[in-house]
Amino acid sequence: MAREAGTTAATASYVLSGKEGRYISTDMRNRVMAAVATTGYIKSSPASSLHGKRQGIIAVLVPQFSNQYFTNLMVAIESVVEKQGLSLSISNTFDDPDRERDLVVKMVQQRVDGYILIPTTAGARSTDPIRKLRVPMVLVDRPLQGASGSFTEVFPDNYRAGYVLGEHLGQAGHTRVAYLGWDSGFEILDRRREGFWDGLAAATGKRQREVSVNGDFPADGGYRLAERVHREHPDVTAWCLGFNVPARGSVDYLRDQRIKVGEDLSVVMIGAPDWALVGANDFTLVDLRPEEMGRTAAERLLQELSGPQAAPARTTVDCLLHAGSSVMDIRNSH
Repeated sequence: MAREAGTTAATASYVLSGKEGRYISTDMRNRVMAAVATTGYIKSSPASSLHGKRQGIIAVLVPQFSNQYFTNLMVAIESVVEKQGLSLSISNTFDDPDRERDLVVKMVQQRVDGYILIPTTAGARSTDPIRKLRVPMVLVDRPLQGASGSFTEVFPDNYRAGYVLGEHLGQAGHTRVAYLGWDSGFEILDRRREGFWDGLAAATGKRQREVSVNGDFPADGGYRLAERVHREHPDVTAWCLGFNVPARGSVDYLRDQRIKVGEDLSVVMIGAPDWALVGANDFTLVDLRPEEMGRTAAERLLQELSGPQAAPARTTVDCLLHAGSSVMDIRNSH
């Protein structure tokens, strides 16, 4: 591994120990961690030990702790795992591929029993040590883009989520609409947008002009995106907010502009955060059911840990439409 990094065994060991007293350049630290990921090296523990005594730990890597969608997913995972006397080691990757890779290496060093991951766009590279060692792993919400082979996966029905919202707006008479999204880098998440326009076309009988605009993921990115769409497309009668975190910012923008949801503008969203369903808020939305995904992912991993592994398979969790008061029926308006 040290040879792969172009350094000495002593330097590589120092980096892996996590010590900070001796100066090691950022470049060298990155090279050592990259070599670990490439070679599948495990500090002070041969790969065979992974198949010996259980550690009683499941590693969960999540991209956004601040996202209630993932919080609900983690709680559901824990509810299943703790009944088996196992513990969770939960880490936030912040959707940073380098951080993801470093966390995977640390988990491999700790010889955790299995992994539940929501990978970044570089997840194929980051999880290379896990796959080389054949440690049980379940992917949730996103695939390993570019990785060969098949994996145990638990995904929401992104296409259906978009479809039912497009259909719902079309049935209420809306033809001039906008989709506010996020350039995630994942084709599977882009299926939300595709489904939305297909559902609208099915309900209205023809393909409508597509206004699809992407913004940054945080809530303030959603605020800026809403401001842009409102300025550039003032004629639309309805918005579909494709992701619940930026959706909060978009809704804040409408509030600040005194635009009344359900009266001045119809708004639907993918995701079911608490704020969209409490108090005066009653948004029409699609619940992707992260709790069901978390339970299913945990059960799949426990099955792989308890005996011979079944053939990898993808499980798609059905979504649910909640028809709230945020959509105007304009079929009879003039």
